[in-house]
Amino acid sequence: MATITKTKAGTYKAIVRKNNKVLKTKTFKLKKHAREWAKKIEGDSDLIKLYGSDGALVTFKQLADEYEAWWSPDHNTIGLNFRLGFWRDLYGDTRIIDIDSSSIRAALKSYGHNRSPATINRMKACLSSVFKYAVKERDYLPNNPVMRVSSLTEDNKIVRYLSDEERSALIDACKASDWNKLYLLVMLALTTGARLAEMMGLHWNDIDFNARTAILYTTKNGESRILTIPPAVMTELQLFREVGTGLVFPSPTRWRKPFEFRKHWVKALEQAGIKNFRFHDLRHSAASMLVMNGATLYETAQVLGHKSTQTTARYAHLSVEHKQALTDRIMGDLK
Repeated sequence: MATITKTKAGTYKAIVRKNNKVLKTKTFKLKKHAREWAKKIEGDSDLIKLYGSDGALVTFKQLADEYEAWWSPDHNTIGLNFRLGFWRDLYGDTRIIDIDSSSIRAALKSYGHNRSPATINRMKACLSSVFKYAVKERDYLPNNPVMRVSSLTEDNKIVRYLSDEERSALIDACKASDWNKLYLLVMLALTTGARLAEMMGLHWNDIDFNARTAILYTTKNGESRILTIPPAVMTELQLFREVGTGLVFPSPTRWRKPFEFRKHWVKALEQAGIKNFRFHDLRHSAASMLVMNGATLYETAQVLGHKSTQTTARYAHLSVEHKQALTDRIMGDLK
């Protein structure tokens, strides 16, 4: 049942009720607009059900906090903290029933300026996971509004890797970082090709300092993998060596959680003058260095932990370019 009341400001407030419970209100300048809106709401059984649901008063901030507490105990939160923070800052006290697909599309369009489709899709996927939790775990909503937002087409064949000059500048910037482990993390990425989540999940008892190896028990392809660590990087690792099961890169306030280093990473990139470069591109850089120094695609796949060389094939052109430069240098003057 809807009622229209005139406010002291001369506007008209439409109030939609069910069983004497206020479900939704909205104020209009004209009375006819208030009536039209109320009639539309009353005629939409799905909306009436939504406004009367347990999630009707839940804000996005409340939902995000619940989701984070539910997700965090058994998962690595690298990436989640940043992405969830973006959505929490954007929607905050907005009720989750008022967040629709058009609002989400607009937010992703604004966020996507100068960002890759893959980055935008990851941001969208984070929000979708939160709403999926609201639907399936909490019964706050009947459906996930993100499902009506299309993902962007990604070009997974694009490989961004550091030039020699960029690599040198980045290493210098990492050494000067306020976080004393940024240099170690970046060097591990560059010399082992490990994924960020794999490194942030490393525990001290996973490392064999004598053999210069580290075991990854949980990887993207579901199989354990051994990292071989070069002497110089192992020497840096020794500076922070601890005994026990603690994380190598722990948060200073929540020791079971990995350190959130994004601001230090961004600052290092800025100081090094490097643009359009993600942390994951360090993995591409590791692969590129291997291929351009004569490693086969099979050997490169073994280092990166690819199940087949089909994934590693994106680096094949670098091998060809390296061979061409080599033959041009050695045999280019033969006549």
